[in-house]
Amino acid sequence: MKNSVRVLMILLMVSFSFSANAQIFGVKAGLGLSNITSPDEIDNNVFGRALGVKIGGTIEFDITDDLYVGSGLSFAKRGASTVGNNYNTFYLELPVSARYDILEVGGSGYLYATSGLNLGVLLAANRGGNKVGIGTENDDFFRPLDFGLNFGFGVIFAEKYEIGLLTEFGLKNIYANDLSTLRNSALLVSFGYKFGM
Repeated sequence: MKNSVRVLMILLMVSFSFSANAQIFGVKAGLGLSNITSPDEIDNNVFGRALGVKIGGTIEFDITDDLYVGSGLSFAKRGASTVGNNYNTFYLELPVSARYDILEVGGSGYLYATSGLNLGVLLAANRGGNKVGIGTENDDFFRPLDFGLNFGFGVIFAEKYEIGLLTEFGLKNIYANDLSTLRNSALLVSFGYKFGM
């Protein structure tokens, strides 16, 4: 757990360093489906979709008139359903993404595409309300860190309001035991508000 605290401190410092040069601050929330997937068909069939939620703050700065790079901190509820009970995992996440405004919509709107990386620190996990272990030992269930990719598109209205569709794919095995490979995935509808765009 000490490593998780160190990673959390690094995430906070990186976020604050972004904020020193930020031009656009915002808030964003997402709601949709989350799952745990595996390349092994038998393991993959154990898990089904569950509710996924994400909420947090965003920071963006412009590279050109159409290209923005951003980050922020988000709290995310992930997990998956199984027979009888759901796995619920709660992450603190630091995404680093690029947003490109593809075309103008109306007088003050934009159709955009986004992609980037996502680093997550697992804060808590349970199955059916019962706590499961976090760590790298054989008696733990989930590893404390996650890393993945995100892709999406959406529309910004009136240079403030945002709605989009975001998909996230885990690249790192989140299962603490090397006998299996499990990865996070999610499909979310996101809503955002930007200050001072």
